[in-house]
Amino acid sequence: MWNITLMNSYQTSLLNRINRLKDDITRFKNSVCAYEITDATRYPENFESLGVDMAMKAEAIACSTRNIVASFPVNNRNKILKLATNAQGIEISEITNGYEIIIPCLLPKRVNRNNSDFLLEPLSFALENFAKSNNIERIENALICYIYEYENDIPLRKIRDYDNLETKEILDILNTYFLIDDSGLFCELHYSTKIGNRTCTRIKVCKNIGQISYL
Repeated sequence: MWNITLMNSYQTSLLNRINRLKDDITRFKNSVCAYEITDATRYPENFESLGVDMAMKAEAIACSTRNIVASFPVNNRNKILKLATNAQGIEISEITNGYEIIIPCLLPKRVNRNNSDFLLEPLSFALENFAKSNNIERIENALICYIYEYENDIPLRKIRDYDNLETKEILDILNTYFLIDDSGLFCELHYSTKIGNRTCTRIKVCKNIGQISYL
C-alpha cells in the first residue's frame, strides 16, 4: 500500500502535468484549426509550415502522455513502450549480411527533443527486445545505409535534405545492439532516397564488404 504522503505528492505532481498537457492540447487544437482554414493552393508555404507545427505538437503531446501514464507506479514503462512500438509499426528483421529496421515515417528533423523521443524511445525498446530474442552478431566493420522512401505521388519539393534529419541519435542506438564501435574506423554511413509505395525510413546495418549494390 502506498504511503499517504507519497500518494499526495504524486497526485499534486500529476495534476500539474495534466494541466500542462491540457494547455498543449489547446494549442494543438488551434494549430489544427489554422491548418484547416489555410488555402493550400494560395499559401503553400504557410500550409506546409502549419502542418509541420501541427505534427510537432501532436508528437510532443504523445510523449508527454506516455510519460504521465508511465509515471503511475502500477503501470510498467516497458508495457507503455511496447504499446507505442506496436502503434508506430516499427519492424526489425535479419537480412543478408546484417539487419534491417523499417520505421513507417521519415526521421524527425533536428528541431525538438520531444519529437526525437517520440521515435527514439520505442525504437530503442524494439531493438532491445529483438536483441533478447535473437542471437545478434555485432558487426566490426559496418555499412549503415539510411534509405528515405517517399510515396510515388509526393511533390519533388517535399523531399528533404539529408542533413536536416536526425541520424546521430539513431546511430547511438544502433551501436548499442549491432556494432563494435560507431566511429569512422569501424562504421561507414550512406544515405539514399527512393520513390516507392509508402513513406518510411529503412535502415540497413550490414557487414562492409566493399560495395553497397546489395543494399
